[in-house]
Amino acid sequence: MATAAWFPALRHFSMRSGFAIAALVVLAGAARSQDADRIVGAALNRRGAISFLETLTDTVGGRVTGSPESRAASELVLRTLREAGLANAHLEEYTIVAGWKRGPASARVTSPVNAPIHLGSYGWAPGIRMEVPLASATATAEGSISPDPARLRGFAVLVALESGTDLTLAPNYVVMRSRTARRLAAAGAAAMLIPSEKPGGMLYTSAAGLYPRAPLPVLSVAKEDALLLRRLLGRGDVRLSLDVENRFEPGPVPERNVVAEIRGTDPRAAVLLGAHFDSWDLAQGATDNGAGVAAMLDAARILQSLGTKPRATIRFAFFSGEEQACLGSRAWADAHRPELDHLWAALIMDGEPQAPLGFTLHGREDLAAAIQQRLSPLAGMGAAAIDAGGDLVSDDQTFVVYGIPTLSLKVADSDADVRHHTVVDTFDKVDPRWLALDTAALALAAWSLANAEVPPGPRLPTPEVKKLLEKTRQAEYVALDYASLP
Repeated sequence: MATAAWFPALRHFSMRSGFAIAALVVLAGAARSQDADRIVGAALNRRGAISFLETLTDTVGGRVTGSPESRAASELVLRTLREAGLANAHLEEYTIVAGWKRGPASARVTSPVNAPIHLGSYGWAPGIRMEVPLASATATAEGSISPDPARLRGFAVLVALESGTDLTLAPNYVVMRSRTARRLAAAGAAAMLIPSEKPGGMLYTSAAGLYPRAPLPVLSVAKEDALLLRRLLGRGDVRLSLDVENRFEPGPVPERNVVAEIRGTDPRAAVLLGAHFDSWDLAQGATDNGAGVAAMLDAARILQSLGTKPRATIRFAFFSGEEQACLGSRAWADAHRPELDHLWAALIMDGEPQAPLGFTLHGREDLAAAIQQRLSPLAGMGAAAIDAGGDLVSDDQTFVVYGIPTLSLKVADSDADVRHHTVVDTFDKVDPRWLALDTAALALAAWSLANAEVPPGPRLPTPEVKKLLEKTRQAEYVALDYASLP
């Protein structure tokens, strides 16, 4: 597509955050390469990603791992890949330890007042039906709980989780939440209540660090109601009536990943694009991670439409089970272990679409120069930045643990955390323009890496992975899922 052909499309781009200027630069850069031009043009003009996302969210909806909706999502992805002509598109079965289904949840303050409390269960946590006294406690990143958990036997405990300022929030918050739940359960607490940080009464759900079964009921309490409970505790004793009905399905429970590929000219080399299609049941899972699935699926269709073979095979893996413990990506890595030495890189997208900035390397500073060179085709769209940061927040964990060079798409900051894991993670929150640009960035990055002469860096042996996790302060987080490194 000639540069001039892009201008009608530009009229539809928002001026927000100055990224319309970056979009202009996209056009000049894309014109330098016929393949890049076709990739970016297809991502922006075909509306393939946003169209697939609408189908996924409005016809399947929330997709809890092990549920019928998860199965329906895998079948939709598989059917779409086959319709696009992707080679070897198929399901790969694995099992999870236990299934889980959310039931109704309600609560009331019964003393010193009578008032309803808005709360909901975290995933893979048991239910509770009893009236209990309420206590408050504070847990710190250093591992202390105040008051002594021994004093909390029989109480529902409203816990403040103080993550500290020198720790990355997501992984270490999960570590602290899991550790606190175990200690409270060991002390005989009846339930653990966590104030939601979300506005407007929104609740939070997760199973990270709690799968396959939380040690006690773990409940998210609306921010406003948590403040009420603290005020009441400040004046005296408080009692709650809790009625939470969750159900566990004994395992093993069948699950599946969806895989496909575009075969390269070098049969031993491969680059992987990965995203998880499971989500939570409170909403449609549009940004977490329907958008990542839609972007990756459309990237597959676009690269297939080029009609040319890359040097390395480009593999596409759509994982389930990420929200519990990266279960699907771990199953994929275990099943494909003999091939991992020849996996040049894994690219992951998980999260709300925003303007693409580049990729995070999860502490692999040794890859920075080679990746920077490989991603030069993305410079025109402002998506060639390299961040060597170490956070592991999605299926990137699996590939880092296995020593694979791992890149996660990095996007512009937004207020996405307000919607994360809440009832408002719905299709209408996704901006199709940013989703199209993210699709283009993923497809271009995969194409560029797959057409290089050599991989961007080595696969790390287990001792080096251990050093990397310690350096990036992710070791304790990874240990929630891996008792020992593979």
